[in-house]
Amino acid sequence: MSKLANPKPPRIQALARASAIIDVIANGGDEGVGLGEISRATALNKTTAFNLLATLVTLRFLDQDEHSRWYRLGLRNIELGRIVQNRLHVPNLARPMLMDLCHKTNETVSLGLPDLLDLFVVDSIGGSHFLHVAANPGSRSMYHCTALGKAMLAQWDEPVRRTLYRWCGLPQLTPHTITDIDTLEAQLTEILARGYALDVEENAVDVTCIGASIFDGFGDVTAAISVTGPSNRMTADALDQFAIDVIAAANAISAAIGCGERPDNRNSKGRQ
Repeated sequence: MSKLANPKPPRIQALARASAIIDVIANGGDEGVGLGEISRATALNKTTAFNLLATLVTLRFLDQDEHSRWYRLGLRNIELGRIVQNRLHVPNLARPMLMDLCHKTNETVSLGLPDLLDLFVVDSIGGSHFLHVAANPGSRSMYHCTALGKAMLAQWDEPVRRTLYRWCGLPQLTPHTITDIDTLEAQLTEILARGYALDVEENAVDVTCIGASIFDGFGDVTAAISVTGPSNRMTADALDQFAIDVIAAANAISAAIGCGERPDNRNSKGRQ
């Protein structure tokens, strides 16, 4: 049996050191990793480690906590991850499930991908009702006030969410938009427990939306799918059924892109 060739050592030592630092932080706890621990784990002196860390923060690969001064992964990693996601052809794989969900619900269905500071609606199919919510593929939406966005937010680590809040705020789009971080965080806990998100006139008046997250082969959230309709049709009974339908569609898309069982698949029996 032939042996695999040894990988070539990196030519640029600074990049190798930066990569080692990112690995240490990626394997650290949710609270982050301090300079001393990073220095020990990478065998770099503190001055060298500090300069590399400062550069990685400037480039948004890392985020530094304002109080503890510990380091966590930054939003640049999500931005680059989205490029990788696009290579998986998620929209093409999801199209049949979107069409099936639209047929089942007769309402508008959408697929969104995370795009750093907001989400990108890559596909949308209008409902069959004479009056339905307009489908707007190619549009952008905020995370905090949409079912697509909240389905993604609930799956991300709190430090990532806090960074988004700090950079984007929670702008009020309707009288029902959640603009308090603690209130939103409490709702995200509920979303994580039940497996789907709701937007009840938070992004647009008289429009209600229900969504669920989609996971890749690593079990990470990579997209979200939603059903949107006029609030007078999105009744409690309708949402009970749509919760089942949208989670089933999200499960099918997750399976198509290589995910086994959704992390929140234990909660797929409708509204609670």
